[in-house]
Amino acid sequence: ATDADVVGAAIHASAATGIDPDSWIPTSARTGEGVELVLDAIAEAVPAPGRSWDGGGEGDVVGGVFLRTRVVDSFVDPARGGVVCLVQVLSGILSEGERIVSWDLLQEPSSLGGQGQKVQEYSVQEVGVVTPARIRTKVAGEGMMAYIVLGIRDPRQATPGTIFTRTGDLASLSASPAEVDAMKSFLRIVPSRDGTPAETLSSRPRSVLYATVHSVERDAFDQLVVAVDRMALNDTGLEVSRASTGNGGRASEGSGDAHLGPGLRIGFQGLLHMSVFQQRLQDEFDMEVIVTPPKVPYSITFLPGKGRNAPARKGAETVLIEDISQWPSTGERFKVSEPVVAVRILAPAGCAGDVMALVKRKRGFHMETSVVDDQTWTFSATVPWAEIVTDFNDRLKNITAGYGSFDTGVADPDMVQADLAKLEILLNGEVVEPLSFVCHKNDAEAQARDVCMKLQEVLPREQFLIVIQGRTGGKVIASERIKPYRKDVLVKSGKMVGGGDITRKKKLLEKQKAGKKRQAAVGGKVRLSQEALTSVMTR
Repeated sequence: ATDADVVGAAIHASAATGIDPDSWIPTSARTGEGVELVLDAIAEAVPAPGRSWDGGGEGDVVGGVFLRTRVVDSFVDPARGGVVCLVQVLSGILSEGERIVSWDLLQEPSSLGGQGQKVQEYSVQEVGVVTPARIRTKVAGEGMMAYIVLGIRDPRQATPGTIFTRTGDLASLSASPAEVDAMKSFLRIVPSRDGTPAETLSSRPRSVLYATVHSVERDAFDQLVVAVDRMALNDTGLEVSRASTGNGGRASEGSGDAHLGPGLRIGFQGLLHMSVFQQRLQDEFDMEVIVTPPKVPYSITFLPGKGRNAPARKGAETVLIEDISQWPSTGERFKVSEPVVAVRILAPAGCAGDVMALVKRKRGFHMETSVVDDQTWTFSATVPWAEIVTDFNDRLKNITAGYGSFDTGVADPDMVQADLAKLEILLNGEVVEPLSFVCHKNDAEAQARDVCMKLQEVLPREQFLIVIQGRTGGKVIASERIKPYRKDVLVKSGKMVGGGDITRKKKLLEKQKAGKKRQAAVGGKVRLSQEALTSVMTR
């Protein structure tokens, strides 16, 4: 556009990224201006594919080295009725007709290809390159990015990071400690967060937040299961867990709740992933669902108890809980570590005070500010992930009139010890897990009152009394009530019953009161809505 401030935008971006503004190339996706310059710059700056692996061992006949192929992505091709894998050839040459297997670096070498050991083997049906149209080449050499078709039906069999090698090479590769160590170093295998054995890039990506999905219509749970299973074919980042029965392999109940009915507990890779998932359910399958507030994993370190009734423990025991229903019970001694992320905020300079107050309210620390220009500041801080997944983005947009934005990165360390407590929300004395959450102990009372007041506004009135309570550590710290609907039993056919006899009036009122109490005890379940669950996120 003629009014575009190219120089100003380059200087602004350079200040934010630290890149020399003279290296920026003005480009317009609408007009195509500068596209050729970008392609020429990529050809000059990006080196040509070369040998990405040097195992140093004896190689095979073709290519001089063993075949090692890493999966970059995979997707379902409806036209072929199967999965297409995008791969990087680390070493060797991949040709059509070869038999290949996946290489699990964490499996014992003695069990790979051993006698009686069943290894999933695939036949390479098609090899080609993406230009972006798929062109069949039948062969892919070392350093190339290619697509392959193996006859796989489920993309979870070829998640990003999966290593494929020839069937005959598997035993030789896995039996060489030097080969295994070199490949682990290449794939950056690191210990997992909870201290369990190391994970590889070929395993499923770790979910960073969890939520439970329920269908609005309770008899539509089977349709929800089918829809989620179909979505998982093209979205390998979904981590779905449910209780299944022997009903023909179909799930009849999942992560159930007395107020929301059966549901599926799903792990997501982030807030955007969760939002896209919910929108796809509505657009592609026309399903109205209720999504519980997202929860993040916590690291719990149990300490040896004191007292006669304390549970017997041998030293400190650390577990990673992904569902707060597994939170330690009252009376146990433990320490909590929560995940944190590095947050970088870009906002107008006039909103600096409000942005810093928001970060402080969200328990952010190590805050730093820098001036981009006269109108824009950047703010960097470390913030608990649980505070980000609730309403951080909405509040930032509100205080900056929509001009503020932020992104998150990996913090070092990524887990920080904190003084946290589980705040349980009770409806008529019954704990409702979808409404319960974890917060800082100093904020527990204020947040409990806030949530109880919001629930009082959004929950529908019933024929019985609804008591809303917030409890932590076995102590009720907030309470609200929703009065029941009440029929005027003293009026019948437009006339007052009993005339001036107060005894008969009291008898009718007591009878009505006893009936409502009986109704609440027998079948009085409070109906939850998406608005009620949202009130927990916007506390």
